[in-house]
Amino acid sequence: MAGGDLFGWSGDEGLEPDCAYFFALMPEGQALQQIGERRAHAVHAVQSARPSPVEDHRLHLTLCTPKTLKRLRAPFEESLKRAGTDVVASPFDLRLDGFDKFNGGFDTSCLVLCSDEETGARVQTLKDAIGQALFKHGFGWDKSTLSPHVTLYYANDVEPPASSGEPIDWHVNEFVLIRSHVGKHKHDVIGRWPLRAAA
Repeated sequence: MAGGDLFGWSGDEGLEPDCAYFFALMPEGQALQQIGERRAHAVHAVQSARPSPVEDHRLHLTLCTPKTLKRLRAPFEESLKRAGTDVVASPFDLRLDGFDKFNGGFDTSCLVLCSDEETGARVQTLKDAIGQALFKHGFGWDKSTLSPHVTLYYANDVEPPASSGEPIDWHVNEFVLIRSHVGKHKHDVIGRWPLRAAA
């Protein structure tokens, strides 16, 4: 096989340099509008902390990131796309109902909107289905538990507002694969799959 051997691909082929990859949910329509309104409210409340808001086109809920093995079934991006195609999961409703403070890395914090426990379990089910598909295509096994959330802004000091307003109800009917250009605030959606019930 071109670029590989009898056992598969080594893992670097098809991997864009200085990029990170992850599967995610991306809000659209009313859900995107409502999340944007919560972000604007939260940013307005902490202007003195110089928050760095997440732009609309980068708002997302991370599902999982690939854990690479030595032998994939195809070049890196192609293996991710094949895994996405194999996922079978039903559409579901997700509720975002509260602010929280997370570690944003690089000595910063971030304000996030979190899911409630009941609908967060549905996100975990989808994450596990993607993880199984990734394993089938040569990636490492990921048994981690999610804390489903959408990041609104980054800042050196974050104090979650007392209230996040009315809950946001988001009907989830697809998931995407994102190529993130590290440090450039740029996300490319390189795969998109509708959620569908098993036949």
